[in-house]
Amino acid sequence: MTVSDVGVVAVRDATNCNATLRLVHDDPSLPSAAFLKLPPLDPDRRARLDWQSMARREVRFYRDLAHRLDLVVPEVYVAALDDETGDFLLLMEDLEASGHELPDPDAGLDPQRVRRALAGFAALHARYEDAGRRQAEAGWLTPSGRTSDYGARLLREGIDSGAALGAAFVAVAERYIADRDLLQDAWELGPTTVLHGDAHLGNVYVPSGHEGGLGLFDWGLMTVGSPLRDVSYFITMVLSPDNRRAHERDLLAAYLEARRRAGASEIDEDTAWRWHRLQSAYTVVASCQTIVLPDDAGPERRRFAEAFLHRAASAVDDLDAPDAIDAHAASR
Repeated sequence: MTVSDVGVVAVRDATNCNATLRLVHDDPSLPSAAFLKLPPLDPDRRARLDWQSMARREVRFYRDLAHRLDLVVPEVYVAALDDETGDFLLLMEDLEASGHELPDPDAGLDPQRVRRALAGFAALHARYEDAGRRQAEAGWLTPSGRTSDYGARLLREGIDSGAALGAAFVAVAERYIADRDLLQDAWELGPTTVLHGDAHLGNVYVPSGHEGGLGLFDWGLMTVGSPLRDVSYFITMVLSPDNRRAHERDLLAAYLEARRRAGASEIDEDTAWRWHRLQSAYTVVASCQTIVLPDDAGPERRRFAEAFLHRAASAVDDLDAPDAIDAHAASR
């Protein structure tokens, strides 16, 4: 293939600098658009965000792990990383130009599609519960650190802004601000494995040509931790609150059965439900950037943030996350 021209269609500087490119080439079987991901252009954002380790994780996932896993992920043409500076470049397929579908932020995903996707999570988790294999294939991946107060600072700003967050959401946020280690301990309960780490509705897509399947992208928050961190967050943040209420117990049971089939360690349903209630509190921290948006945030971003925050607030209320945290604290 010979590319004769490249045009920049759009640029968005957020956690990273993302650009949509128009490609002119001589191969009609290949797409006419691509998606480019680079470090953030804004120096203050570079200083505030952990973009270097996120970049390393994502590049190494596509370069070293993706081909080993039975998961649907975007096609990546170039995955380059400067180990010394953390600068990186990811050139991959543009999902919409390739005919894939991005979910509606309000409606969420169909529960049956979520059930099928959980089998993929089960296979990923089962594979890397083996510490030897995890070290051999993903030894560069380490647990997320506990030192950053970024989430706590944004939660305090959000609470002080007077945003309508709900009593349970505020209670969890205040507990996290006061004692992050308590919450981190709760979220680490269970076996250790490799996690996507950020499987919410904005990081999934419905792939064309994969009946009932689901694709995952944005692997920059990959980490090592409890499998329920992935599963609970996924169920909570891709379903509408009504669908979550109706199906979450059945979906947890389906995941546990898929784990058994994949040869993972046993987790009983009562334990999984207890951990699910604790993991719901993580959605509060994950929501920290959606409470107070910058003045220049567009309507699409505001709509997504509102739906994200509504899912989190509904989950911690329905599952009484503050009570689950109290019970965990009493058991330590």
